[in-house]
Amino acid sequence: METECDKEANATEMEIVKTEVLEDAYEGFNFSEIITSDNAKIYQFENESGKGEMRCYNLLDGIQLTYNHLNMATAYQKIEPKEGILQIDYCLDGCYAFELANKEHAFIGKGDLSILDFGKSQFENSCIPTKKYVGLTIFININAAQNSICKFFPWGNIDLKKLRDELCQEGAALIIHSRKEINRIIHELYEVPKEIQISYSIVKILELLLFLGLAEKTDTKPLSSFSEIVYTATQKCYQAILDHPFEKYSISELANLYTISESSLKRCFAAMTGNSIGNFKKNVCLDASSELLIHKPEMSIGEVSEIAGYLNQGKYTAAFKAHFGETPQQYRKHHLT
Repeated sequence: METECDKEANATEMEIVKTEVLEDAYEGFNFSEIITSDNAKIYQFENESGKGEMRCYNLLDGIQLTYNHLNMATAYQKIEPKEGILQIDYCLDGCYAFELANKEHAFIGKGDLSILDFGKSQFENSCIPTKKYVGLTIFININAAQNSICKFFPWGNIDLKKLRDELCQEGAALIIHSRKEINRIIHELYEVPKEIQISYSIVKILELLLFLGLAEKTDTKPLSSFSEIVYTATQKCYQAILDHPFEKYSISELANLYTISESSLKRCFAAMTGNSIGNFKKNVCLDASSELLIHKPEMSIGEVSEIAGYLNQGKYTAAFKAHFGETPQQYRKHHLT
């Protein structure tokens, strides 16, 4: 059977044009500023909810890689679906929420990899419920990228149209559960030395596409989605924990307070934060106690541990060290000197 690379090898050689896939996909998106820096293009956006940026690198023609840092409640602007473009997102921290056509809310959370076919976009809106999103995006113009891959990596048998048709057949996006190979590739993309960043990134993206070509049904599932009622209640619960870190609400009390079931609250909260309610509360409490250590130097470690809900100072010290990498005493000394 003739592969896509065989077709390209037999076709008339075409002039390589650097395809601005991101700008094509996001045509009409109003960036506040676009800055060219070294071998990167930095797309910045800002609104009343905060700021964000995407640092974009050209790899092979038709393939661009961006590193995304968003500290805002929403970056949404309506754009039209575009045929022939794939967007692969990996969430390193935080989460991104989409409002679907049926008014439910779906999440891409910490450790998730999503595949979006821009020609089948079904999203009505999007937001960042925790006001924090860190991750990377691979933008692929299928035709231009296939030409590049066949020219420089013909023995890989990477077929982008086949990959799109198989992974996006049940909707606009799927989650590829965190296979160890995928996690390794993503983290290596964050650790690459600047001197070899472009060439190394090309190798890693091709490696990722090879693994995606091996994805099976057990590796994928539709985006987890929740009703407007559950989503809104969970957002309120999340904010209440941040605003009152030392409150000792149980999960059942929180569910009753926001009039949703415990199971719905647990599932939506985990999708939104990448953490259980119990672990999230514990971490927020420790973060808040660290502020007391710095800003209330007159308080003893024992007094701070009691406020944080630890009647045993030793247990507080152990939990604090596991979270921050140093004891409360060391943390206070380090930040007050």
